Amino acid sequence: MQDPKEAREDVEFHRTDGRTMDGAPVKTAAKARQGVTSGRMLMVLAVGLALVVIGFAASYMGAV
Repeated sequence: MQDPKEAREDVEFHRTDGRTMDGAPVKTAAKARQGVTSGRMLMVLAVGLALVVIGFAASYMGAV
């Protein structure tokens, strides 16, 4: 479950800026390229990086 701040950012990010004549959503170029960085994603990246470092250290200790 998302925390309230993350849910609010997600709703704001996916809100369109307007519509064309045929109904297609229009966003600015910068907003179309952006992503929302969540705390959960940063935690997964940090844990993955820590596990890689631990794995390399264990591999090095096993080789020495």
